[in-house]
Amino acid sequence: MRYWKGSIALSPTQDYPLLQQVLRSNFVTHRQLYDLLRLDYHATSRNAFNNRVRRLVKHQYLVRDEIALRRDGYVYSISDIGASELIGLGEYYTGPTRRPKDGQLPRGVYHALELNQIHLALKRSQQLVRWMYDTEIHSRNELTDNRYAKDYDAVVTVRNDGGERTFALEYERTPKARKEYLDISANIAAERAVDRFLYLVPNYDLISFLVGCFATLRRPIYFGLARDFLDKLFDMPLRGARPGAMTTLRNVLR
Repeated sequence: MRYWKGSIALSPTQDYPLLQQVLRSNFVTHRQLYDLLRLDYHATSRNAFNNRVRRLVKHQYLVRDEIALRRDGYVYSISDIGASELIGLGEYYTGPTRRPKDGQLPRGVYHALELNQIHLALKRSQQLVRWMYDTEIHSRNELTDNRYAKDYDAVVTVRNDGGERTFALEYERTPKARKEYLDISANIAAERAVDRFLYLVPNYDLISFLVGCFATLRRPIYFGLARDFLDKLFDMPLRGARPGAMTTLRNVLR
């Protein structure tokens, strides 16, 4: 098959998985993108991966930015062309396909990059069965009756003690207003699609604040440090919303 000069032929086994990963991650560093694709067996050669990414940037399927003070190189997001291509293939996506007019990166970029680290920790553990991205959750909530009560950061299924367990995951990098958490608590109380809830945060003060906000919630909701998740994973310590002893993620998932 012949192509117009300057056009690009996208590979279903190489280019599409790469574009899907960028769209689903919202923002992803060069190193994170390679690791995510490698763990899913969509990348084996670092040089081939680098060339493929450069090609997709050149043809404007990806947007490349440099983030100050990060050591992982470039940060990628999907372009309007890339998003439109994937939507045409059936990708679950209801978000914007265009960058803000001012071209500035949103503040949520660091939230996305740190959430990628949480995702990678689970993938490397080989206990991850499924990570439902927020793009799919948003699509399901907006377009179907089979919805979740909240737009979670992810809905995660893992193997634990010979079975599979699913929980809703929130990475709370910065606090919301207390009133917002009261609304979120009401949503979680009404949730029927998932029965365990995990908040990961950067410091103990935020854990204390969240525990107070969710104190009246009678659902299994737990709070822990993101760095403990990265270091200890299923053995990380967790605190519940109700008074009681500390537990671990492994116990919560039993």
